[in-house]
Amino acid sequence: KDLVLGSRVNNLPISTEKVVYNKIPLIRRDKDYTYTDPKRRIIKGIIARDLSRTDAEVTVTDGGVGDTYVKLHLRSQRGVGLNYLILIFTDNK
Repeated sequence: KDLVLGSRVNNLPISTEKVVYNKIPLIRRDKDYTYTDPKRRIIKGIIARDLSRTDAEVTVTDGGVGDTYVKLHLRSQRGVGLNYLILIFTDNK
């Protein structure tokens, strides 16, 4: 499943990262992804796109839109890997 928070309209992408974890049979993958902006810009939008189109879940566990950092928790189904593209946006100034 995809996660879309905030807005990307007229905003500048400040981070584009691919997060990939291979599958392990019968095991659920739980991973954390953290982004902190080195220039301390305020996050205006977050998109976590599931490139494999699975039923994996993404939740914000800390920070997020309105902060300078975000911590995402990614959780897969049993026996399925994680393959996400994570985009983070800020004001276009």
